[in-house]
Amino acid sequence: MQMRRSRFMTGLYLHTALVAAAAAIWCSGLTSLLFAKPATNATTATYVTTAEIDAALRQMPPTSTTSDKPIKTIDTGAYKVTIVAVRRIPSKTADSGLVHNRVTELYQILTGAGMLETGGALVDGQPVDLTSEAAGPSARGTIQGGESRRIGPGDVVVIPPGVPHRFSELEGTITYLITRIEARRP
Repeated sequence: MQMRRSRFMTGLYLHTALVAAAAAIWCSGLTSLLFAKPATNATTATYVTTAEIDAALRQMPPTSTTSDKPIKTIDTGAYKVTIVAVRRIPSKTADSGLVHNRVTELYQILTGAGMLETGGALVDGQPVDLTSEAAGPSARGTIQGGESRRIGPGDVVVIPPGVPHRFSELEGTITYLITRIEARRP
């Protein structure tokens, strides 16, 4: 029963995250992404199972403070969607702020909790290419004037391109799914 409930809840959270992404895109004026032509290279829906998520989490190095494991990428022709499993372990080194140029991220917290800082301005930003993690061109730096909120299991956060973000505090190990939606270059 617990396994069925877990799969149902994971599907429910993923659905909620995708609806939130669509709302964020709509509100940002990028409606062309919502009404793009059907994908020419996709002929069916794509599923990410609980077993695939669990396998990705098991493959992560046990002592690495941050592990991102892309599970699946879907290229619709107008944009790419990548589902990523992430695990973070508390570290003595503070997490730097991060901004993505073209990627919207949806965080769905699976286990654990922490303080997520978003917004404000990224200062002393240094370019970093996170293409291998499906996050594209980005910058790392220090966040000034951000807002911190505690997030935990079941919470979903939408982070549009250009919004600085980082975990400022972890209450132990945290695992979450990220849905990364990468807009094509104009």
